[in-house]
Amino acid sequence: MPQASPASQPRATDRGLALLRVVADHATNESGGAGTHGIALADAARAVDLSPSTALRQLRSLETAGFAGRNAQGRYLPGPELLRIARNLAATATLPRLAEAALLALAVETGESAYLAEVVDSRHAVYIASQPGSHAVRHVSWLGQRVTRRSSAVGAALAGKVDADGVAVRLDAVEPGITAVSAPVHDGTGKVVAAVSVVGPSFRLTDTALATARAAVARCASTIQQALGPR
Repeated sequence: MPQASPASQPRATDRGLALLRVVADHATNESGGAGTHGIALADAARAVDLSPSTALRQLRSLETAGFAGRNAQGRYLPGPELLRIARNLAATATLPRLAEAALLALAVETGESAYLAEVVDSRHAVYIASQPGSHAVRHVSWLGQRVTRRSSAVGAALAGKVDADGVAVRLDAVEPGITAVSAPVHDGTGKVVAAVSVVGPSFRLTDTALATARAAVARCASTIQQALGPR
């Protein structure tokens, strides 16, 4: 019996994963409500640039493994095994865990301590995740600490009161000699659910370093938003 070449195996896997992604993205109709669910074979094949016959073979394999299924109209939907995995991931994918890699990248890029904060009440926020800066002189971790929202960068970000680049900057708002750069994180409905910040000494967060921090914080917030799911 002929064996698939090593070069063809990754390509086949890529095709299967691409189809799986398309099926998962079409679990409901575009409006997210009732009506036509799933995706037709021809549309799935077109989305991943495969012939219908090749896509059909891949989708049949996904069906056999429980990763895809078909409704009464013959359209492809996520299968029971894919739904089981999604439920397990949703149960453990808390916001700090989703933000961990993005916060680490932010701390590495800026060299400053990076934080993720959530609302406690109308007056306070709490830092629920952090990554330390790389400088010898750096801001000490505020993980688990409450911080005032009034006049602070994180408070402005949580309230959506940011500059044109989506970022709020505050100097000496919480501690003298400290500059904070924050950006809001939105969930799939557009609601602000958290704020990303870098916090460091004001003598270092100026000019080019501050501009770099602003851009990096905005990108970090966007990355976390993508991890939370599309709007």
